Amino acid sequence: MKVARAVGRGFSVTHRGWPVIAVVFVFYTIIRFFVDWGAATVIFAAVILGFNYLLAGTQIFARDGIKDGRYAFKGFFGNCNRFFLGQFGVSLVLWISAWILAFLAIVLLGGPASAVLALFLMVFLALTCMSWTITAADGKNVFKSIWNSILFCGRRFFSVLGLLILIFVLAITISLVVWIAYAFVVQGLRHLGLDGRVIILREVTGCALYAYFFLFSTSSLMSYYLNNRKEDERHN
Repeated sequence: MKVARAVGRGFSVTHRGWPVIAVVFVFYTIIRFFVDWGAATVIFAAVILGFNYLLAGTQIFARDGIKDGRYAFKGFFGNCNRFFLGQFGVSLVLWISAWILAFLAIVLLGGPASAVLALFLMVFLALTCMSWTITAADGKNVFKSIWNSILFCGRRFFSVLGLLILIFVLAITISLVVWIAYAFVVQGLRHLGLDGRVIILREVTGCALYAYFFLFSTSSLMSYYLNNRKEDERHN
């Protein structure tokens, strides 16, 4: 399946998932509020757990929409509960492995480590994203999902990497347009003497963008996987 088609499908799912975006928006807004308290360890733990929890429900929302055309928000939190451990397990296994391998690369390679780490980061990013997707799409356990992700990415690594790069470029482009519009609105607020509202608007804009791209990236990856899996099944 072409990368562009997956991204197009990702936009389609995202624009039907405003309740999901609203939930992610609320979560990120709460995190941003507590950042000012300075409890770094607690906030970090909340972000990691909350990210994997919401990712589980978001993945299933995208999967059902792409496979069956069902965009029902009902059952979202039930899916978060059901698939949370799988998503968190994938994150834990891969992140621990990544830190160990990165440490070994630095210790053993010294100077050339930066180039190796850059390559490793690209491989790790592709593997992690597809492992999350496969966990939700196929209902596999942690190690089965990671293994299937290795096989899937091994057959089309540069295509997966291209998808991730395209998602990143679109996120930057859309964010730039939004922030330019934000700058004009800020000038209007200041002209009206409403400087105190600028900080609130900035936080709301940032949280909204995060929530939107959370669903968009998840949906694009899910679309890419499901359609390529279908092609693989036809050829086997």
